[in-house]
Parts: sequence; C-alpha cells; structure tokens
Amino acid sequence: MELSPGAGIIYQDPQFINVEQFNFNLLETSPCINSGNPQQNLDYDGSISDIGANPFINESCNNSGDLNNDGNTNVLDIVELVNCILFNNECTLCFDINNDQEYNILDILNIVNIIIE
Repeated sequence: MELSPGAGIIYQDPQFINVEQFNFNLLETSPCINSGNPQQNLDYDGSISDIGANPFINESCNNSGDLNNDGNTNVLDIVELVNCILFNNECTLCFDINNDQEYNILDILNIVNIIIE
C-alpha cells in the first residue's frame, strides 16, 4: 500500500536510537518529535504527541529541582511547579521530579526534600 503525501506523513529518517538492537526510541534530533496529531492526547511533558510507539524522553533533564534554571534549588522552583500544576503553565518533562509521568504534590515534596538536604 502506497501512502500519498499529506499532513502527518514524514519521509525523513525517523532517527531511532539503534534499529539493529531493536531500540526504537527517538534521538533528540528526530523529525518525529512533536509531529503527531495535535488533536490527540499530548505527551506527558505537555508537548504535541510524537510519531511512534515511544515518546521522546529528554535525558538532559537532571531532575535536580532547579526548574527555573537559576543555579539554585529553592522556593522559587516550588512556585514554578505549583504554577505548572494549577495552570498547566510552561510545564516540561523536567517538572516531573519523581518520574511518575504526572505533575503533582509528590513532585513538590521531592523539591522540598532536595532543599532540606
């Protein structure tokens, strides 16, 4: 079956991590990232869904709790996270401190623990 050109069809290399070893996760430079159907569910980082079975996971996020990237983990980062939770305001994958694919009070508690340590 030949697909005709149209919206949502890409012809570039999808840039999988390692096809020979069956690792079909996407590289950071993949054209499949944020290229899915914008009418369907968003990826858990709040972006447009990716094309493919596995969403791209940004490994550059170190989950240190420094959400505003000012070099410090403090109450300002908690405010950023609260805004994310309450208003879905500029949430990124890095806001999921405990990596449970949700932004919630547990992430806030993790930042509090980071500050206390």
